[in-house]
Amino acid sequence: MEIYLSTLDRKKIFKFPFIESKNVAFSNPLVSETFENSSGKKLTLIGEEDLRTININSFFPHKRYRWLPLLTFLAPACLDFILKNRKNILKVTIISSTKTIIFPCIIKDFSWKQKVNKDIEYSITLEEYVNR
Repeated sequence: MEIYLSTLDRKKIFKFPFIESKNVAFSNPLVSETFENSSGKKLTLIGEEDLRTININSFFPHKRYRWLPLLTFLAPACLDFILKNRKNILKVTIISSTKTIIFPCIIKDFSWKQKVNKDIEYSITLEEYVNR
């Protein structure tokens, strides 16, 4: 699986350097409402799909490990892209063996810490951006 973030004009493109499928969680909830009618019976109304989210937990490497692809973003460039574009609308592209998904998003949450070996461990939540 490959996941990219880019500016809307695609002038700046960032590829997450190392992602294992088991560390990526997708959420696509439905908006629903449960209420009680006058007879005391509970009813549920199912609405539209809510905003999609992607949660990624991984690390940004501080050096070029031999098992990483040659053109891999290292930790300083990764942090730079994320922190500079934190307040921008971005485009996320997810490429897997079965399909490709592209949609506008925002960085809803980003936390990171430097490990002893200087790699950056992080957790990021991308939320679909809808302006309607």
